[in-house]
Amino acid sequence: MKNYCDYDAIVHYQPGAFNQQYKTILAGKTAEIDRIQYVSQVVESFQNGEYRSFRTLQPLILYRVFGQYSGSDHADAKGAKLFGGFASTEFAESVIDAKLRLALDPSWMNTKMYEAKLLIPTNTTISVGIVAPVRLKSGTILPGGADQVLLPLGWPEEWITGYRRVTGRQLQAQPYFLRSKPGEYDTKNSLFTKICPACGCEQTRVLLEHERFTIIGKKGNQYEMSNVCLNPQCQYYW
Repeated sequence: MKNYCDYDAIVHYQPGAFNQQYKTILAGKTAEIDRIQYVSQVVESFQNGEYRSFRTLQPLILYRVFGQYSGSDHADAKGAKLFGGFASTEFAESVIDAKLRLALDPSWMNTKMYEAKLLIPTNTTISVGIVAPVRLKSGTILPGGADQVLLPLGWPEEWITGYRRVTGRQLQAQPYFLRSKPGEYDTKNSLFTKICPACGCEQTRVLLEHERFTIIGKKGNQYEMSNVCLNPQCQYYW
């Protein structure tokens, strides 16, 4: 049976509800050490300024959302670089969910287009807390609430095991990470490319006319499937 998109059956879940099944649990995998001291700006990024420092006892999987944008190929890029200091134990469920769970103020210009999957080695020193809420200039509050992990300064690229585009729609399957590294920043032409809405894989294909098919949704509506995800673990049609 084909794995296809029934737009009638799409259910929106609360941010953080899906990735709780897959997030990295730190208990039993780290040993607490004396708390590392940071500048006030870093401390305030943790909820209530509370965090603890640890040494990893085994390799840990973490995730970092990033993305820079430049109006032209010659202008300075702005946003969040790949090798920033903050990561999380949970992957981004969607661009909006990442904004809420990680409390990413739009003024920081993080496009949230990409996520890197990291494998942190044993004997790495990290600090862990909860992402603090952020109040925007409009008065809107981004709640935060995800685990926030502060990585060592200058962590190496060898820790990265894969990259993916963060989906605009909430994930319905575990995300798929590729080894191919995205460009340093996006421009207007490259910012929005087609990705699988189910797992976020960029390896997709437009179906030929004779390959397309129509499904009847849960509410009786008809939808033509015109794209397919080439991730063998997903193979989603939409």
